[in-house]
Amino acid sequence: MEINHENFSVSIASHENWKKRGKSSNFFELVYILEGEGEQYVNGSTHPYVAGDIFLLPSASCNGYVIDKTTRFLFIRFTSNYFSANPSSSVNYSDWFNRLNFIIGNYDQGEGDLIPNAVDKAHVKSLFNLIVAEHYSENSCSVFLVQNLLVSILVIISRNIEKQLFHGQSFPEKRFVSMLHFIHYNLLDQEKVSVEGVASRFHISESYFSEYFKRNAKENFRDYVLRSKLKIAEARAALTTSSFKEIANELGFTDSSHLNKMMKKYYQVGMREIRNKVDPLQSKQ
Repeated sequence: MEINHENFSVSIASHENWKKRGKSSNFFELVYILEGEGEQYVNGSTHPYVAGDIFLLPSASCNGYVIDKTTRFLFIRFTSNYFSANPSSSVNYSDWFNRLNFIIGNYDQGEGDLIPNAVDKAHVKSLFNLIVAEHYSENSCSVFLVQNLLVSILVIISRNIEKQLFHGQSFPEKRFVSMLHFIHYNLLDQEKVSVEGVASRFHISESYFSEYFKRNAKENFRDYVLRSKLKIAEARAALTTSSFKEIANELGFTDSSHLNKMMKKYYQVGMREIRNKVDPLQSKQ
């Protein structure tokens, strides 16, 4: 059974044997294992799964399942439009699109476990169970409730990835750690993630900001922001079907040529080459 909403769909399905699905144009998919066990394979990596496991699958992933025991899946599929600003909504989902880009750019699929923290995993399971209940409900407020439950799930996922991202790093000032969090979660907002915006947010004079940031990060501010954007661009090229033009626009580059030039300058590889390594058919954009 699948219920389609404007910008996302929720489906619950049981499988004894996995049948390959058609290529999806969705931005990404969350998978929650309700019952069963087996193995999931993603881009050449294999991970065992049991009831309660949670996976995030970008649209360009080559993935599937080897099912040992009949498995009941909860699939939540999104398009990027889900995170677009909606004037009639009480929630600005464009903010959560920023967070999703952080997740896509920094989640290591090779690790397998999306939420290693046991307490957070229990919270997310409870939220998924609420989504399941609302999935079968005919309540007129179900769509709004599911949207907000998904926002909460993304917050928990992103903070687990953030812990992994900064694992082993130590910074002398707590304020600077908060500053890095702010930058990563607002990376697509050019006004917020500017010298003026960050300096104002953390009450540092603009004349002193550059020196302060470089002393703590061992890298100047503009290079740090650019490298962070390129990391997301790399992941988006490899893990999603978004066009290079879309990626460039969303990350604040002049156009796809500008993005490609910066990628080659910093990483000696172009966007087309990154995508071609994953799927040669996708590289023709």
